[in-house]
Amino acid sequence: MKGFDEVHNDKNKSIKCVTSVFTIFFENPYWVGVLEENYNGINYIGKYVFGAEPSNSELLQFYIYEFDKIEKIKISETEMETKKISFKKSLNKSKKVQNKIGVGTKSQNLFQKAFEEIMEIRKKKHRMEENMDKEEKYKKKQEKKLEKRKGH
Repeated sequence: MKGFDEVHNDKNKSIKCVTSVFTIFFENPYWVGVLEENYNGINYIGKYVFGAEPSNSELLQFYIYEFDKIEKIKISETEMETKKISFKKSLNKSKKVQNKIGVGTKSQNLFQKAFEEIMEIRKKKHRMEENMDKEEKYKKKQEKKLEKRKGH
């Protein structure tokens, strides 16, 4: 019989570790939920905006019907730690990481990084579309110029 951490999927690949954390916090003026997932060493993040403060029944409805529909973005791949670390060492390690990162939680920082990457992609796409529009306008202008020269 297989253990909890050695469950196999259809493709005969073992799932070593799946962890997910859903955090709800107030980000003026809305309540926001951030989903952090680690699936076999690959980190994913997603965001859901609630609007007004969700009640317990609204959270239950969200979990039943909407939770699996959260769009997740792949953040990074990390090697999974297999050896156990003592509590004090892990505490010191986390303090060092928090001091390096700065303001905000890990999920907020990762989400900000992913958001910046998406914005860069959008900017590049927008620039390309603008250049295409300029080229089309220039070609039309040249065609009009040629039509005027030919005369009627």
